[in-house]
Amino acid sequence: MSSKRSAEAVVIGGGAVGTAVACYLAMDGVDVTVVERGEFAWGTSRRCEGHVVTYDTPPGDFSLFCKTGQDLFYEAQDFLPVDFEFTPEGIGLLVDNEDHLEIVKQNFEGKKAEGYDVTLWDRDELRHRERNIGDNVIACLNFNNDCTLNPMRLCFGLAKHAEENGATILPRTQVTKLLTENGRVSGVETDQGIIATKNVILSSGVWTPSLGAMLGVQIPIRPRQGHILVTERVSGLLSKAYVEYGYLLTKHGVTRENVTPDMDKFGVAFVIEPSSAGTVLVGSSRRFAGMDIRPHPAVMRAVAERGTHFFPSLSDMRLLRCYAGVRPASPDELPIISSTHIPGLFVGAGHEGLGISLCLITGKIMSELVRGETPFIDASYMSIDRFGFNPPAVPAGETTL
Repeated sequence: MSSKRSAEAVVIGGGAVGTAVACYLAMDGVDVTVVERGEFAWGTSRRCEGHVVTYDTPPGDFSLFCKTGQDLFYEAQDFLPVDFEFTPEGIGLLVDNEDHLEIVKQNFEGKKAEGYDVTLWDRDELRHRERNIGDNVIACLNFNNDCTLNPMRLCFGLAKHAEENGATILPRTQVTKLLTENGRVSGVETDQGIIATKNVILSSGVWTPSLGAMLGVQIPIRPRQGHILVTERVSGLLSKAYVEYGYLLTKHGVTRENVTPDMDKFGVAFVIEPSSAGTVLVGSSRRFAGMDIRPHPAVMRAVAERGTHFFPSLSDMRLLRCYAGVRPASPDELPIISSTHIPGLFVGAGHEGLGISLCLITGKIMSELVRGETPFIDASYMSIDRFGFNPPAVPAGETTL
């Protein structure tokens, strides 16, 4: 890289969200540069299950937002130049507690009313579909358009498509300073030189707050740790991905009665997904532990124990490995998709476990914001202003290139 260059927009972050922002900006004709301090999918995006989901939002505005974001993946599989192992076979929400069944049934009716393709299996139907399911599982709410994919391949596909549309890709490049002139963004200083620009999009997940702090912008995102176990190759265990209803409870910090103290302490809830390699991914955990990405034996044991509660056959399988990652969590569990009070500075981060699910819709909205357009779907409730930590953000339509 030369000591100085320019771009209409600079995206900082090479994960799913950052590459999606770059992809949509490039498709919309914006001269964009992507800066990533490591390699693409280097952080959170390579340490997750790769779900594109709608099961974990109650009916309402954000539910419809998630559904719209999911629809974009059906389009993306036709234009991305990389096979990202998109598998729209549905994901099931397992119920093992009679007290939760009525809530799940209400969710079923609400989602149907919003146009979702959902089906509800009773115990007998579930046994017929999944012969290895545990006896204590009483129902399953199926979100038939929910999907799984390979998040690393998705990131590479988005970056490659952006590059094919004129984007400049700069991996292994560290941002050292954000520059301003006359009160607005004027450039990005890196360890490889300066990039002159009037628009910077911060999409670096858990690293986003430190970037905002360079210009005095408070971005309330904390790293939340999660674990995934990987089994040996196995066939016939299950037909698709499943998640327990308790996952929704842990997401909102609700204490559960039918789990061990360690499961409660570590926010363990059952998630399972067969991979294209023949292995099975088993999760998950949810706890605040700083930037720690080391797998912890106690958490691994709790995840494994919870897994055998739903699929007892897992107890006979060997583990190949375990990995942990940190997810960018906002205080209200919604992402931040927003301009800021500094003209030309934008934030697309804080998605926590929905970074893969919402990366494309975030990219599309961010391209519209940068180009001074009103977003095609209401995202005003995801503005950084809702936290009250900064002066009011520059309104949409006043941030033109």
